[in-house]
Amino acid sequence: MLHIVTVATHSERYLPVLEKQVEDKNLKLVKLGMGKKYSGHSMKDLEMIEYLKGINKEDIVVFLDGFDSLMLANQEEVLEKFKALDAKLVLSIENVGALRFIHATIFESVQDFYLNTGLYMGYAGFLLKFLQDMYKDNNFTHPSNQKTWSTYLKGLERDKKFDGIVLDKNSDIFLNHSFTTANYPYLKKDRLHLDKKTKPCFIQGNGCEDMSHIIKATGHKKYDIHKDTYWRDKIKYSTKAIFKIYNPILTFYIYLIIILVFILGFFVYRWYKNRKNTNFYIMSF
Repeated sequence: MLHIVTVATHSERYLPVLEKQVEDKNLKLVKLGMGKKYSGHSMKDLEMIEYLKGINKEDIVVFLDGFDSLMLANQEEVLEKFKALDAKLVLSIENVGALRFIHATIFESVQDFYLNTGLYMGYAGFLLKFLQDMYKDNNFTHPSNQKTWSTYLKGLERDKKFDGIVLDKNSDIFLNHSFTTANYPYLKKDRLHLDKKTKPCFIQGNGCEDMSHIIKATGHKKYDIHKDTYWRDKIKYSTKAIFKIYNPILTFYIYLIIILVFILGFFVYRWYKNRKNTNFYIMSF
């Protein structure tokens, strides 16, 4: 059995669209945390742990960040691609491209890739043990569970305990996309492609990415009921991400810019002063 699960305390952004897309694939979107107060990214993992305890350990579970994810393929395609990877847990990655240096200051790479914990899937029993082991030391303090995951997985990689875990390096199942990534997806009829061979089953628009054109192409435009608050949500999300997650690197670059402005100002002043002295010498001659 295939479960499609998200954690959402309320309805926002693309959640109604995702719910209808899942329903159209003869599935039901399981929404955990509805009505609760959001306590941080680790809440998603804790809600998942409790949910996984109550289902068949051989069931396959897909987790999606509900506010900014879309389902593009039917469940048969999702299961076929998952089983072809011969994995117990498949993790999505971010194709960060030229901005890799920013991720490197915040997150640890795993197999030379940067993870995104907003999209993953696996067997319920394996995923439950994975999450319980990761949180056995009660490390719920990171502002981003992506840091918790990447640090834990880096340890598994180092200790050669990575069996059963596969990164979706080609985005065959999961695509994380935003203006910061080096992806070039395009629509062909009602399906998103990365190239002639690659058609992701799910897409997450990281950073509140505008995906209205995809929603329109899949025939779900009327379910995009939160579109009027898109820019407000984008500003809110971006501000929160910058100051809560990327604050260390942000502080570094602010100081760097200040230093560069000071250096530039110094050289401009020296150039101006030398030029003035030169002009004075020529006129007096």
